[in-house]
Amino acid sequence: MAGIRKSPTGTAQRVKTAATRVRDEAKSLARKLAEKKAVKRAKEAAGRAPAKARSLGTKVAEKVTGRSKKRKKVKVAAAAAGAAAVAAAAGIAVARTRKRKKRRWLG
Repeated sequence: MAGIRKSPTGTAQRVKTAATRVRDEAKSLARKLAEKKAVKRAKEAAGRAPAKARSLGTKVAEKVTGRSKKRKKVKVAAAAAGAAAVAAAAGIAVARTRKRKKRRWLG
């Protein structure tokens, strides 16, 4: 029984040691995780780089040749046409639901 009793200072020291060990481990894990994130970000950026370079090249070429204005006009026209198509589809859908509701009431 005498061997079981330990001094309070020794116990405190053990607790402190365990706490520092856990803290150090947590720090190392966090560092590893941060590295992984950084690597992932770098890979993503590297993957996007060629596409960005390509788009930049076409932009410059269009500015030089004067096609960028035409391209913008086409984009605006396409957006307007798309919006009109979406609105028409939405209108048709609303009309259909109304028809169905009317039929239900009549039937």
